[in-house]
Amino acid sequence: TKQRDTLLDAIISYDEVPFTADQLLLDLMNSKEKVSKATLYRNLDKFEQEGLLRKYFIQPQEGAMYQYIGNHQNCEEHYHSVCYHCGRLFHVKCSIVDDLQSHFMDDHNFKIDLHRTLLYGICDGCQTVGA
Repeated sequence: TKQRDTLLDAIISYDEVPFTADQLLLDLMNSKEKVSKATLYRNLDKFEQEGLLRKYFIQPQEGAMYQYIGNHQNCEEHYHSVCYHCGRLFHVKCSIVDDLQSHFMDDHNFKIDLHRTLLYGICDGCQTVGA
């Protein structure tokens, strides 16, 4: 639909910058695009299911953050980290954390869900500015 295309274009324009549903809705209103809140949330859920978006929380009491990941192939095959300060989601491709996944499977017969697993901390950029 036209609204879906409008939403997807707006989401892609964020590139990899995280955003909230409210930010997206406000940006759409400022650009004179008419999308209802219900349509927005319904499509955010669909885009997440299609693997175009990642939904995550920085703090449990805060609303969800979203980040466009449409350009990342096999995003479910690696870990992700989230910065408490800027909210960015980072892709972690590292043999050490891959070994952790193997260890859990081999020694504990437990498969880690990489799509839902996030490592929280403070990114290099925020450490540098002393946030």
